[in-house]
Amino acid sequence: MNGLTPNCLDDFLFSNAADQGLLKLILGRKLPFPFNGKSGILLHGTWGTGKSTLAKLLPELLETAYSGTWDNTQQVGQMAAPEASCTQTELFRCGGGLASPVITQKVVTHNARLNIWHFSKHSYFLFDEVDRLTTGAQQSLRSTMDLKRCMFFFTTNYLNRIDSGIVNRCHLVEMNQITSPAAYLPLGQSILRDLGMATGVVTDATLAGLAIRARGSLRDYNHSVMMAGLAQGGQVPS
Repeated sequence: MNGLTPNCLDDFLFSNAADQGLLKLILGRKLPFPFNGKSGILLHGTWGTGKSTLAKLLPELLETAYSGTWDNTQQVGQMAAPEASCTQTELFRCGGGLASPVITQKVVTHNARLNIWHFSKHSYFLFDEVDRLTTGAQQSLRSTMDLKRCMFFFTTNYLNRIDSGIVNRCHLVEMNQITSPAAYLPLGQSILRDLGMATGVVTDATLAGLAIRARGSLRDYNHSVMMAGLAQGGQVPS
């Protein structure tokens, strides 16, 4: 597990094991994607649970999956992403007046040419906080999701604000608070190792307490663990 620099699926915590299993089926190329009208992956849940980080990482992981360099006998959750420059993802930071013609034009333009620089032969589109798009923009986006050679990745804190047609075209992945503090311990221990610290300098009881106070936010938990480690002589890697 890589706490400070996540680069594989097992570096994330999932509130629903079935959703994690679905992503493993896709990355293991056992479940075709896009397929059967599902061309998107929609990550939904509370703030700070790693949705945006995972959404940015998924195209990278898919490139590894399609590259043929991964040993399929190994655990899919440990499949590592290549260097970021290997994958070109069209990122839309939603809100701020992002208009539907801009979205449609970019998606259609990409779709009009064969994507020869990606192993998957697909174009990747990431919509961060897609709920911030207007109703009209979401409806226009929905209409582009049926185009071939396109994969869509969405994040939202408000699933109920997403156009039902977009939701219907997506695999839904829940990322909410995990109630067991013990589930956070491997992540906390990984962060401490990244800081160059020996096991036990920051106790598991302390890590569990930090998890409870973070209330499901990995952003807050990671920061608290790092600060606890630095207080005990750890150092952030260069």
